Amino acid sequence: MDKQKTLICGDVNGNFNALFTRVESIVKKSGQFDLLLCVGTFFGDDNSQLDAYKMGTRKVPVTTYVFGPSNPDHVHHYCEEGSEIVPNVIYMGRRGLFNTSTDVKIAYLTGLSRRELGKDVPMCTYEPSDCSAVRDACFRGQSEFRGVDVLITTLWPSGIQQDECQTVDVEQDRLSDLLSWLAIHIKPRYHFVPSKDKFFERQPYRNQSMHQDYRECATRFIALAPVGNNLKEKWIYACSLQPISKMRMTDLLQATTDETPCPYDPEMLKQHQPGKVVKFTGNGQFFFDMNAPDDDQGKRKRGTDKPESKKRNIEPEECWFCLSSPKVESHLVICVGTLCYLALAKGPLTPYHVLILPIQHHQSTTRAPDDVIKEITKFKDTLKKFYATMNMGVVFFERNYRTSHMQIQCVPVPRASELQILEVFQDEAGIASIQMEVLPPYSEIRQVTLPGAPYFHAELPSGEQIYAKTKQHFPLQFGRDVLSSPPILNCEDKADWRQCQLTKEEEEKHVANFRAKFKPFDFTVEDDSDSD
Repeated sequence: MDKQKTLICGDVNGNFNALFTRVESIVKKSGQFDLLLCVGTFFGDDNSQLDAYKMGTRKVPVTTYVFGPSNPDHVHHYCEEGSEIVPNVIYMGRRGLFNTSTDVKIAYLTGLSRRELGKDVPMCTYEPSDCSAVRDACFRGQSEFRGVDVLITTLWPSGIQQDECQTVDVEQDRLSDLLSWLAIHIKPRYHFVPSKDKFFERQPYRNQSMHQDYRECATRFIALAPVGNNLKEKWIYACSLQPISKMRMTDLLQATTDETPCPYDPEMLKQHQPGKVVKFTGNGQFFFDMNAPDDDQGKRKRGTDKPESKKRNIEPEECWFCLSSPKVESHLVICVGTLCYLALAKGPLTPYHVLILPIQHHQSTTRAPDDVIKEITKFKDTLKKFYATMNMGVVFFERNYRTSHMQIQCVPVPRASELQILEVFQDEAGIASIQMEVLPPYSEIRQVTLPGAPYFHAELPSGEQIYAKTKQHFPLQFGRDVLSSPPILNCEDKADWRQCQLTKEEEEKHVANFRAKFKPFDFTVEDDSDSD
């Protein structure tokens, strides 16, 4: 199995030429690497070296990922999460879980701990609830959680700064009990942090388990010195990562001669929420509010502080799909739930081709709150049962590219075509030079792509899911091209919805027919009666 060749560096501090020149040298010597992770401060007081990369006179040799700021003076340099700072340099945000194309899982929580610091640094701090969110993202969809491949943090977890051979001096405000809680729960194989001066690689430690007889993986903790530092301390690290999900247990549990016990208090494993692990700091008294805003709310709030963002925000009254908008075509609406609604598709591939849409304005699945996703799932499960009465399966697909309001396309397909659908998708992707992946079982699209990043995602009747990162010139009718092909629906003249639009009267008839047949399955009617 091919391993993911990864480079990791410490604080860049605006030394972009030193960083990328060194990376070019490594690539020439050792071959191409898949990605570069910048675990510390990316920007500095002088960022003029970045201009050449913006103008294209210099190129970033390896796809580079940058994480959230810890210095408020640098906040204005960052772009929208999932977007490029310069070509091939992507801003990941402050927290999350990123699954690479090779299924390497990278968890990250960057910035400073507001509760432990004793003060707020705008746009640069995290809360206990952020730790919970990262932990939950790692656990989601995992029937047997082994751990993650990489954890990236700005601060050091308390207790990590010494092993059986050495102790490193770390300022108290650079240590975090919250990160100790996070690390002991998500069990990273590698944990990278920036160091202010010296390189530090701790002896590997064996992770704790809730069950004494169960053996967990080991963690290597590595602190990297600043890029181009005068002390000649190591500031870049290279490794080849095989995904933890695909490793043999014998390899995962193999011990090393210098291995130590876990440096964190095992009682933390029993604490489901991290708020209680925070020790008193500062001059005031803290009350831990665990009812923090959810991930989507937090990200929307952060986004509003960036007036320089290039992406135009669509107001609900301008949106064709927000149910409160005067532009919505209400005659297409079939039924309305609490947070989502069902509508006939424009230019439908079949009379039963419908859309699941959020009532309020959410761009994509990756940016929608959990309660919206829960109701979308309920609509999907109900539609599967409905289509089954007609001896049909269903393909759900979403294109988050050149769209402003989430649309889940729901297309019924003949049972006889189900075994061919994945192959037809793959063939069409090959023709269009689209790199398509079949996601691991039980994955969610929110686990494999960043909020705001463009993508195409489909769920097939077989239960398989396919994903493609959409790039410039991605065919807008890709999903329809596949499903309208002869092996599936055999209606190629309907590949483009604009070429098969119905009159308003025909649409109203389709809606009435669908609504009548769907009535025995319509849970929104029950919701309405419950609320009366």
